[in-house]
Amino acid sequence: MSSKLVKLWPFILAIVAAIAGTIVTLLCEIGPLSKSLAVGTMTFGIVVAGFSATQRNMLLGMGGSKVLRFAARTGYHNDVLVYLMQCVYAGLLVSGVSIIGLFLGDNTTIWRIWLIALTSALVLVVGLIVRNERLIVRIVKHFMEDQHQNTK
Repeated sequence: MSSKLVKLWPFILAIVAAIAGTIVTLLCEIGPLSKSLAVGTMTFGIVVAGFSATQRNMLLGMGGSKVLRFAARTGYHNDVLVYLMQCVYAGLLVSGVSIIGLFLGDNTTIWRIWLIALTSALVLVVGLIVRNERLIVRIVKHFMEDQHQNTK
């Protein structure tokens, strides 16, 4: 996968989810939804943002570690930090969209728009988490291979 596509695929997936969500909400009867959906997704967004920020801070605190020095040498360290910050922002986006859901009235059109925005934001968060984990696995794999090569 090209470097540009690796960076963009979570956002492309979120756009596809928004398009699919639009089609589904037009085909289905949507009305006011339970406020527990908004509360649950708000909690999910806050947890993702908090976990990603903590993960970033832990990485920054390990500045002298062999793995982080390896990531810096191979050029992965910037991607890891940028990807984690994107996760923080996406988690906050999910929480923000969820908070809006707590104040919606009975207008079906507004509920449809909210549901599409929420679905798109949730897909974006999951895509960013998967992208982060794939990068971290790649770094650790390359680090382990490099360590193995150096011990021979």
